[in-house]
Amino acid sequence: MSHAGTGRSAHRRCRIRARVRSVAGSDGGAATVEVLVAMVSALLVMVLMFNAILMLYARSVFQHAADLGARSAARAGGTEATCEAIATDTIRELAALYADDTTVRCSKGGQIASATVLADLGPALGETGPRWRFDVRATAVTEPVP
Repeated sequence: MSHAGTGRSAHRRCRIRARVRSVAGSDGGAATVEVLVAMVSALLVMVLMFNAILMLYARSVFQHAADLGARSAARAGGTEATCEAIATDTIRELAALYADDTTVRCSKGGQIASATVLADLGPALGETGPRWRFDVRATAVTEPVP
């Protein structure tokens, strides 16, 4: 009799295990969806970071271009046209991606030469992030003409 009782309980345990396996097996698709959601989220975060880094780089290039433009206008014989040309060339060489979205303005009056770069930057990869509008300005004291 103890044999028969053991067989039934073993058979019952096998059926329970089979049910558990079938229920657990149906959750396999959920894990795939979770992994895909995590990967898409990570990719989106990486693209946003990439855009932010590019925009910060562009801003530093624009500041450098404004500095160079103001210094070129401040030299003896420097003009507003040379200021704008040097600043624009610097932007085209170092941040060509954003060259069309910028405007360079230079002025020279009295003992001060100034250059301003106005920028309206969009994300590098389509519409995957916010737009950024800013302006940077640089000034330089003009050299006395001998």
